[in-house]
Amino acid sequence: MKRLTQLVAEVLVGQRDPAQLREFMSPRAYAALVRRAGVYHSAASPQVRIVLGCPEPGVSEVGAVVDCGGRCRALALRVSFGGVVPLCTHLETDVRH
Repeated sequence: MKRLTQLVAEVLVGQRDPAQLREFMSPRAYAALVRRAGVYHSAASPQVRIVLGCPEPGVSEVGAVVDCGGRCRALALRVSFGGVVPLCTHLETDVRH
């Protein structure tokens, strides 16, 4: 879960192309990721400092604090585990876009 959160944070900083995560995102979550790509505006590589999961059968809700090198940002994901790969079905950031 932390790895997926790190990859999403890299998109939000603008260091990773959102297309690299398409297979791990529902259409709605992917559209939200594309809209928010680069909104964290940081030259530093993001570091996921805290990840908290609240598991349900087949689903996790993850809240993370992302250190962007001078500012910490909030990130939340809802991930489903029904298929071959985990699927992020919902994405929230502290930046409304």
